[in-house]
Amino acid sequence: MGSTVKLETQDLLRLVKDDNQRAFDSFYHLYYSQVFRFAYFLLKDTNACQEVVSNVFFSVWKSRKSLAEIQNIETYLYVITRNEASRYQREETIRETVSLDHFPLQTEKTDMENPEEELIRQEVEELINRIVENLPEKCRLIFLMSRIEGLKNKEIAERLSLSESTVRVQMKIAIEKIVEQMKIYYPHLSLVGLLTFFYDKEFLFSVRKVKY
Repeated sequence: MGSTVKLETQDLLRLVKDDNQRAFDSFYHLYYSQVFRFAYFLLKDTNACQEVVSNVFFSVWKSRKSLAEIQNIETYLYVITRNEASRYQREETIRETVSLDHFPLQTEKTDMENPEEELIRQEVEELINRIVENLPEKCRLIFLMSRIEGLKNKEIAERLSLSESTVRVQMKIAIEKIVEQMKIYYPHLSLVGLLTFFYDKEFLFSVRKVKY
């Protein structure tokens, strides 16, 4: 049986390397309990573990291109979990995550905005809309439910019959993909500048056009 699981994992890793979202979901469910147990051994705090586990799988997703080269995936996950747990403990009071929940839901436009700035603004909004439309189905749905409907992770999880940890991971993947694509067209755009578009009232209205 152990060899069967190993073979299944190797197959999943090859698919995840090729950006297969369904394979990543399967990998996540296959190893979630194992990673959570190890995180709990280190932290003894359920809420902290949920955050750490989300960061572990987000890290796996970001490193997906090199996954097929890993010889022992359990050891790899344990090392990442230990590192993320240590980071969580160090930054518990000041840590900043990829989550956008603490940013304001609306930003003010200045009266002095000139035509060139308005044109750039429209181009960025159109680009973000295209990127959101091309997100994997689950990522897109969770992102829109969070950003447009203003739902919390718990509410999204209940509506979609998912765990909160799954929702957090999918949100982070969605944001990573958006930022990654934005950087191609606007390499000098700061994260703060990008967040302005995420939360501007007019941008949120325009992104409603994207289909769930």
